[in-house]
Amino acid sequence: MKDLISKKVIRIGVAAVLVALLAAVTVALSGGSAGFASMLSEPFFKPLKSALTSLVGSLEHVYDYMYRFDEMEAENAELKKRVAQLEQDYREYTEISEENGRLRSLLGFVERHEEMTLEPATVISWTASNFSSSFTASKGSDAGIALYDPVVDEYGNLVGQVTSVSGASCVVSTVIDTTLSLGAQMYENGEAGVAGGDFALMKEGNLKLSYISNTTNLVIGNTVITSGSGGVYPAGLVIGTVTGIAVGSSGLDPYAIVAPACRIDGLTHVYVITDFAVSE
Repeated sequence: MKDLISKKVIRIGVAAVLVALLAAVTVALSGGSAGFASMLSEPFFKPLKSALTSLVGSLEHVYDYMYRFDEMEAENAELKKRVAQLEQDYREYTEISEENGRLRSLLGFVERHEEMTLEPATVISWTASNFSSSFTASKGSDAGIALYDPVVDEYGNLVGQVTSVSGASCVVSTVIDTTLSLGAQMYENGEAGVAGGDFALMKEGNLKLSYISNTTNLVIGNTVITSGSGGVYPAGLVIGTVTGIAVGSSGLDPYAIVAPACRIDGLTHVYVITDFAVSE
């Protein structure tokens, strides 16, 4: 493109100069010797010289602009390639960094709980329902996962329980699902209760801790953990934090509102506890 434009510019310039010279000769010849002699004088050639100089300058400016345009177009294309590569490098770095963070957190949890066997899995999809909170994970019975296995995040916070399993995948109901209930207790004072999903609270992303024998022990900010009763869940897994105290419609059944410790809406990787030592 640059060569084509430069040839056109040169042709236009030469043509313009020839036209100007032809006009000068024509005027000289029509005016006789005196006219021709007068055209050789400085007053005649000065305007012509100025016009030609201006024309040449304009042509040089156009050529320089078009030449620089090609250069800038090439530079812009190269910059776009570099930006795309940098964006790809950043995405890969972010993914690796997040994965390293998960593994470090998981390693700390495993070191504290050597009695547990964990199977990592990826969240494939969420159940499209307003009446449940569950998702499908990428591992199933082929990886040793069984019905009712507990599920945690990389920090060891309780995510939920396997409620359906096939060879290559499983369905996990989260701690806020209305079908889930488990033995729980307050970490600070050992007060026992039952943690489970509630339809109204599930919409807010919370669950409830009910059947508390001593309501004076309900303190906002307290940590709720698994009690280990029944042998389905290991003892000591963090369920969540008490964020409020309420009573049922009868006014006789107080309960605590609990915010899950795991970020349910941000889950991408989970760990299924396929085996653990039952507390005596």
